[in-house]
Amino acid sequence: MVYFFVLIALILLYMKIETTFLSTSLVNFSPDTDGLKVVHLSDIHINKFYVSKSKLLIRINQVKPDIIVMSGDYIETYRDISKFISFLSMLSENYPVYLTFGNHDHKALYYNSNNKKAFIDKIEAAGGKVLLNANSRILKNGTSYNLIGIDDLKKGKPDIEKAFLGIKASIETGCINIAVSHNPDIIFDLPSDKVDYLLCGHFHGGQIWMPFNIEFKLMRKEKLCKMKCFRGLHKINGVNLYINRGLGNVIFPFRFLSTPEIAVIQFPGRNVNKSINELT
Repeated sequence: MVYFFVLIALILLYMKIETTFLSTSLVNFSPDTDGLKVVHLSDIHINKFYVSKSKLLIRINQVKPDIIVMSGDYIETYRDISKFISFLSMLSENYPVYLTFGNHDHKALYYNSNNKKAFIDKIEAAGGKVLLNANSRILKNGTSYNLIGIDDLKKGKPDIEKAFLGIKASIETGCINIAVSHNPDIIFDLPSDKVDYLLCGHFHGGQIWMPFNIEFKLMRKEKLCKMKCFRGLHKINGVNLYINRGLGNVIFPFRFLSTPEIAVIQFPGRNVNKSINELT
């Protein structure tokens, strides 16, 4: 019996330590580097964030992205806002940062429009740009990229029509369309002819791994989980989808076989074939 409790204690200790790890996933959609390079972060959960901030910043500086994209779940309580703003300021000092919101953000803001506006104002004062059902165009080396932010599927107010206002199919314009949202199940609602790529988070990659996908059977109802799509790169309805494991933790301050992650995504430039080639 003593050995059993020692084993449990060691497993819990490892699970706590794993929350401090940081892995980098390299996702290449292009054989060259002329196109937009994005660092994708998700699920910060700043009150249960244990990755060294200096290590994270060093890692980002090493890959030299053009922009940072964040796909939601930054705070869990209203009191977390100042802590997250400090974190955001560290990133935006050197890089343009684009953000959309997740389910925990809306819950922390009590689903109140005035609270949401105040949070957005603080984010933008800290150098971030919030894309909630809105889009922004980025130009690099003669290629235009439409970054399309969509509010959270379950707790937000996603407005697909508003988010894609002015956006046409890539084949018509030559632009590359990159959508960002928190819950990956939004993919089933998107106009696939207007989306080349979708960046999401939400699932934490299965924060605490359990055999036979037990976590997803017990705690998740999303379609993608039933399709065993809960982390990494997938192609759904013709759209290249990347699901980030996230950096922080929710409910429990533990991870098991789901290391905190930053994704470095190299998008194609002008006239480059958009085939999938993931390198890890």
